Amino acid sequence: MLRQAQAGYLPDMALGQPGAADFPVVVFAAAILAAEGVSFILVGSAASWLRGEAVSVGDTDVVIEPGEANLHRLHDSLKTLATHPSALPSSQRLAMRSIVPVQTSFGKLDLLLEGGRQDWDWLRPGADFIDVTDVDVLVASAADCWARRLYKRW
Repeated sequence: MLRQAQAGYLPDMALGQPGAADFPVVVFAAAILAAEGVSFILVGSAASWLRGEAVSVGDTDVVIEPGEANLHRLHDSLKTLATHPSALPSSQRLAMRSIVPVQTSFGKLDLLLEGGRQDWDWLRPGADFIDVTDVDVLVASAADCWARRLYKRW
């Protein structure tokens, strides 16, 4: 499991995990959220890459499962994951936002909150878990990743 530092998670901690060199570094932000019990579906280029597509991965896009308890877990996790935790909206404000970009030590993490409210029910059946350094990350199907790109359902 990934260790936490006082100033958040550091990339060299994740890279020390078995098999870590096989992943784009931005994917570790998703692994940390999953390890901390946040329910989400990984979408976008990171999901496509994990599904075997030859794509460039510049950030991590996660569709957050709606629900108050999950938003509290998300907020608690972000307090240690974000490079600027004081800039985070409260968990109550997260519930009202559409997209929240968060800068982490691993790169940019986009929280697709409106996407969770609108798309969770159709994304979840096609998603399955992929192991990222001993952490199961729920990843959208390749077809659903493409559908989100084509229609930009954020």
